[in-house]
Amino acid sequence: MRAQLESLFGSNFLQPLLGWLAVLSLFTFVLSLVLIPWAVGRLPQDCFLKLDHNDRPTNLPSIGSVIMTIFRNSLGMLLLLAGIVMLFLPGQGLLTILLGTLLISFPGKKGLVKTLIAQQKIQHSMDWLRKKRGKPGFLWPKQKSTRKK
Repeated sequence: MRAQLESLFGSNFLQPLLGWLAVLSLFTFVLSLVLIPWAVGRLPQDCFLKLDHNDRPTNLPSIGSVIMTIFRNSLGMLLLLAGIVMLFLPGQGLLTILLGTLLISFPGKKGLVKTLIAQQKIQHSMDWLRKKRGKPGFLWPKQKSTRKK
């Protein structure tokens, strides 16, 4: 594989690329160890039960709320991209993707979040992180049974 990459890009390109990938891997790993437990601990216990409620204000947004929305969406995109990278590099990829998705405003967000939180592994990981921070686990929506009665 290395020989194929060297023939495709040349060895002068491959060494710096591997170095940057190592730095990116270390950065995303440290970011996931620090930021994810902090963010999960700050979420309200019932945040996943409130997905169907519409909390949008009906009045015009202020300059401060527009700036905050831009900041929140930028941070969410950063987390989403870092989560995708962490699927291939060390880190908590799915949890980072979930947190990034919670911050971003886009059509279909509720459906994507519901799909992610329906996975038992994600629920278990999120509850474990909250308990490590001394907080109670999340309240999860009831799963619809697909069995015939």
